[in-house]
Amino acid sequence: MGIDTEKVLNKLSGTKSITEFLDENKNAFDLLTIGEYIELELKNRNLTKASVIRKSGINKRFFFDILAGKKTPNRRYIIRLFLALGLNFLDAQWYLKACDYPQLYAKNKRDSIIIYCLNKKLSVSECNKMLNNVGLENLGFENI
Repeated sequence: MGIDTEKVLNKLSGTKSITEFLDENKNAFDLLTIGEYIELELKNRNLTKASVIRKSGINKRFFFDILAGKKTPNRRYIIRLFLALGLNFLDAQWYLKACDYPQLYAKNKRDSIIIYCLNKKLSVSECNKMLNNVGLENLGFENI
C-alpha cells in the first residue's frame, strides 16, 4: 500500500509546496474503504461472508452495501464486524484510525470492555452481555 509512513514524513518535511507534495505522492496515501479492508481480512483469515454476517448480527443487505462502499457503517457496526472477524485490539485500532473512526480508548469504561473482548476473541453476544452487566450501551445484534 504505497510508501511507509516514515518516508512520507521525510518527503513532507522537505517539501516547499503541499500541492506538489500531494500530487507527487498520491500513491502513498491509503485510500481503501472500510469495505475493502473487511474484504482483505475475510481473505486473509479464510472466513466466509456468511459466517461474519452470522457472527456480527448485521443485516445481510447492509453488510453487502458496506463491502460495496454504498453504506458507511457507524463505529458500533464496525466493532461488531471486528469481533466477528476475530481481530485483536491493535488491528482494530489500526483499522479505526485508517478509516477515520474514533479509536478505542482504554480510560473509557465501554471501550475498555470492548478492548477486553477483542483481545479475548469474544463474540458480539458475549461482549453485549458484559456491557449490559455494567449498565452500558451494547453493540446491538439484529440477526438473533
